[in-house]
Amino acid sequence: MTAVHVPALPVPRNTSSLLVRQDGRTILELGDTTRASYVASVRKSLLSILFGIQVDAGTVSLDATLDEFGVDDVGGLLPIERTARLRDLLTSRSGVYHPPSSPGSDEDVFPSRGTKAPGQYFLYNNWDFNAAGAIFEKASGLTVFEAFQKHLAGPLGFDDYDPTRQRMLGDARKSAFPAYHFFLSARDLAKIGMLMAACGQWEGRQHVPREWVRDSVATHVRRADMAPATGFGTCDYGYLWWLPRESGPQWEGAFMAEGNYGQFLLVLPAIGSVIVHRRFVSDSFAVARNTDTAAASTAGPAPVTHAEFMDLARALVAGPLAR
Repeated sequence: MTAVHVPALPVPRNTSSLLVRQDGRTILELGDTTRASYVASVRKSLLSILFGIQVDAGTVSLDATLDEFGVDDVGGLLPIERTARLRDLLTSRSGVYHPPSSPGSDEDVFPSRGTKAPGQYFLYNNWDFNAAGAIFEKASGLTVFEAFQKHLAGPLGFDDYDPTRQRMLGDARKSAFPAYHFFLSARDLAKIGMLMAACGQWEGRQHVPREWVRDSVATHVRRADMAPATGFGTCDYGYLWWLPRESGPQWEGAFMAEGNYGQFLLVLPAIGSVIVHRRFVSDSFAVARNTDTAAASTAGPAPVTHAEFMDLARALVAGPLAR
């Protein structure tokens, strides 16, 4: 896919598509925003939304432990690991440093197992996120993708969503919990952003509990309390959402989903705006990376970094989105 560039804005050279919406209007659209592709770790924020519906329905408790959920893994979990709560997984503080089935964690700096108490130490860890997906499926009685179709893609009228394209990926020899990978378009991701900007409302109906939207994007982990290896600028962390700490009233309450290679969904509720940035990643590479140990270590598409995206976001807030 040909990269896009706008001289008046610092659009990264590796950008594949960009969609900016404000108050329901499209402010800027570059590249092919209809093309669905791998969203990488943006998937985690999508799971957060789905959890809110289950928490509100009373089917799952954030304070239930792995032991209460019956969670175990290849080779067994340690007794201290079994005491981790669901809320610890949603804030990447489980203290479980069992190898995850899929790449993307800070595995090279994992502490020794059993040395960190649950809830005390933030380290970006796909084991937490993938196990949370398994807990969601057990609690809801639906697969992650069935729930996504039922509660989000269907009600929001996604234009480019293909249920058969979504995939569970991972190496079962490493962990019993695969990653729930999504392949979505920029314009469908923008609908997710607009739903969240409106506190869970869509066309007059409350699809996601307002209280959950508020709580999930509140600060649960400060940047200062994260492991040094974490590479997301000055962002704090909520329940599977990154929280950029930028100055100015336009940034009040901002939150974002972020995925490898340049997948970003930034929500700016104070100015009714959503910014979606995509870096195209082929299905074949995404599948190979998440199922093949050798492929996981190979270079992927040239990325758009967090810093590059934030430079673009600041320019958009100061320019086309200024109020």
